[in-house]
Amino acid sequence: MIYWFCRTAVYLWLHIRFRIKIEGMENIPEGSCILGMNHTSNYDPLMVGSHVPRKMHIMAKEELFRNRIFAWLLSKFGAFPVKRGQADVKSLKQSLRLLQEGKIFAIFLEGTRSKTEEMQDPKKGIGFLVGKSEAPVIPTYIYGVKKGWRQQAGIVYGKPMTFAKGMDYTEIATAIAEAIKQLQHSMRH
Repeated sequence: MIYWFCRTAVYLWLHIRFRIKIEGMENIPEGSCILGMNHTSNYDPLMVGSHVPRKMHIMAKEELFRNRIFAWLLSKFGAFPVKRGQADVKSLKQSLRLLQEGKIFAIFLEGTRSKTEEMQDPKKGIGFLVGKSEAPVIPTYIYGVKKGWRQQAGIVYGKPMTFAKGMDYTEIATAIAEAIKQLQHSMRH
């Protein structure tokens, strides 16, 4: 109940703040999947989380969970803490468990926000999750959320990607990043 109320409020706020366009929603499968996303703004998880067909789960830096009320609210939105800069086994196990349960799991390939619109090098964490879960990855390009009021912003969900078992984690991460860059490039033309 709380989740749907908050999601609706965020959805309405974003549609007041931006002129939003969503493309490729049909590419999100019924079962488990990983949304591999670029990251430029604090609006990114809100934008994607309010424009997916089911509840999205996502890692968020553990510092955001220090305030108990904010931590409770984040957990209602499907977020759970991750220790950045190290291999956080607990959060990785939780991510894999969510995928085994058929959920939507989202991850920012770069691990942190880019200061520009250009993607940074991807972290291999997404490659690990894809390799272990064998879940399809939906390359997800988020754009326009750093612009002013009523500017065009949106999301493009690409075609699902699958990878051969045993493939190198860095190669997987790089392939997903390239797919996001192609979505970005297609928006510019």
